[in-house]
Parts: sequence; C-alpha cells; structure tokens
Amino acid sequence: MTSVLQWIGPLSVTERALIGIALILLVVSVLIAVTVFFVGARRAAIGWVVILVASVAALLFLPISTAGLTASPNPTRSYADALERFAAHADNAPEPLNPFCESRLLGHGQRTDKVFVLLHGVSSCPQAFVDFAPLLYGRGHNVLVLRLPQHGYADRGTDALRYLTANKLATFADEAVDMATGLGDEVVVVGISTGGTIAGWLAQNRPEVDRAVLAAPFFGLSGFGPKMNLILMRAMLMLPDVSIWKDPVMREKSDKVMPHAYMRQSTRATGEIMRLGFATYREAQEAAPRASEIVVVTNEADTAVSNETTEAFEAVWKAQGAELVTYTFGAEHQLGHELFDPLEPGSNPSLTYPILLQLAETGTVPQAASAPATPD
Repeated sequence: MTSVLQWIGPLSVTERALIGIALILLVVSVLIAVTVFFVGARRAAIGWVVILVASVAALLFLPISTAGLTASPNPTRSYADALERFAAHADNAPEPLNPFCESRLLGHGQRTDKVFVLLHGVSSCPQAFVDFAPLLYGRGHNVLVLRLPQHGYADRGTDALRYLTANKLATFADEAVDMATGLGDEVVVVGISTGGTIAGWLAQNRPEVDRAVLAAPFFGLSGFGPKMNLILMRAMLMLPDVSIWKDPVMREKSDKVMPHAYMRQSTRATGEIMRLGFATYREAQEAAPRASEIVVVTNEADTAVSNETTEAFEAVWKAQGAELVTYTFGAEHQLGHELFDPLEPGSNPSLTYPILLQLAETGTVPQAASAPATPD
C-alpha cells in the first residue's frame, strides 16, 4: 500500500483526474460483469445501455444551477464600521483555529487611498500572504487578508472542505468587499487560485471593486479545456464527495513544511468552486463586468489550473469591452501554482512579488518584467 501511495503522491492534478476516471470505468466494468452473471447478458445490456445514456446525458446537458450566486451589497461607509464588520468576521472563526490562519487587518487607523483585499486559495489560509501583505501595508495601504469559509481549522487533516459551497463563497465575497469600502477610497481585490475565482465573481458583480487581480485563477482543472471541465464539474457535483490526500506519504511530516495548509482536498468543494466560476462566465456572456479593471495573471508552468479555460473568460470579458490587463509568467521560470506563499514548492517571491505588486497597485506590466528587482 505504501508503494502505491508513494506513486500517487507526486502526480499532477491532470494525472489524478485521469486515474479517477479510469477507476470509475473499472468499477462500472465490474458491476456490468456482476449484473450479467445474475440477470443474464440481454437484460444486463438493456439496463446498462439505459444507465449509460442517462449518465452521459446528465454529464453533457444537466442544467447547472447558479441560483443565489448574485451579489447582495451592504457596503460599509466608515473606517469604524469596517472595523466592526471585521471583528464580527474574526469572531466567527472555527474552533479550534489554526494559529497561522486568523484573518488579518493591517490598518493605518484611518481610510487610505487604496485598500487591498487578499484572498487565498483552497486548503490554504491567510498565512499564504505572510510576506506579501506587509509589502502593501508598507506602501501606505490598508490591507485586509480574510480566511475563506471552511478553512483554518487546527486539524489540518479535516474534511471540512466537503461543506464548502459556491453560495458560501459568494456570501463571503460580498462581505469582503463590504468591509473594504470603509477602509479605503479605491478597492483592489487580489486572489490566488480559488481566491482568483472569487475575485473574478466580484469583478463581474460588484461596482465597488476598482481593480480585480486574478492570479492563477481556478476556473478548471489543468490538462482539460472549457468543455471537458464542464463535464468534470457536473461529475464532481453529482457523485459522492471524495476526500483526497494531497500527498499521502508526506502528510505526517508536512507540519514542518506547510503548517497552515490542509492536507486534504474535496472533490465536491472543487466542483462548487468551479460552479462559482461558471456563474461568473454565464453572467459575463450577458453583461459587462461591474469592476473598473480586471488583471489576469497566468503561469505557463502551472499544473493545477486550466489556462485554456482562463483564456475563455478573458475572451468573453474582452467581447464585453472590459478593461482587461493580462500577464503570463513563462514556463522557463518553473513556478509552482502558488505565486504568493513563500513556503509553497516552486515559489519564487524575488521574481513574482515585484510584478504582482505593480499589477495590483497600478494595473500595468513592469517594463523589465523578465528580470525584476526584489521589492523594498
């Protein structure tokens, strides 16, 4: 068993998805054989053809509900009001909470010209911005780093992500921008991975957002295009949840490596995050985004998210006349998926931070992006 876990641990998202599909096909094959044995080949064939046709039809055509995934604004009007909302959010933290995972407000005691909302990825927590948030604060900005729903439990082996839904993420997103409006005149939302998915939803729905920065946004699984990701999303929403260990062999030792990140992910949560992205895409086909500007950052070496699917979002926003800025980290940099967390394997803050800072602050691409200097 250990040798199997050692083999599975390093596999990419695409490879794990393909293995999952193969296992489903294997289980179906066994069930077919058992059915033939008990009811005969003819009856089994008729029954399984009906099941197969119904399953394929569901995966291809089953309507995906986006009910409730519209904005419900309730913005704060003052710094004091924003502090009160933040305190209420912090008081709603899970118990026991991982000490690394508290939501954070780096405030200057008054409204600033810009306020930055930083949103982490799935299974991570605010600690992912431990080095990046102070850089923004040091430049005179208020910075709000919020813990996503179902994240931050002290038990890093928890299956809490199975209860994450697109509706919870949308409610959380509204609350984040509502807090931010009292902290600064210009609201900038920066999200990585699932945080990027949320930033995209906010860009589409909230006019209070002046700039949304989507860093390696998760709109689909790496290795699959938009159409196949729709099928995978339906499958993950329809089938029972599967809790997947990120690295089955190293999970007992990983406290020393990523003490703030969960060791498990949920297929149902993955489908729900994609559903929020699908709601954004569906809305974007009908109307221009409400945010003033959208910045999309991709990474050619990313093995977690589908850049092809992200490009489909870029295309629909361009068609709607959105102010859109794009930047891509080349494959030669061999960056990991996480562009902010200094502890994530493959991270390179000396390369990524100067570029991400300028994109977030100004919406412009650095002239010397290929050889950036380390930020002050």
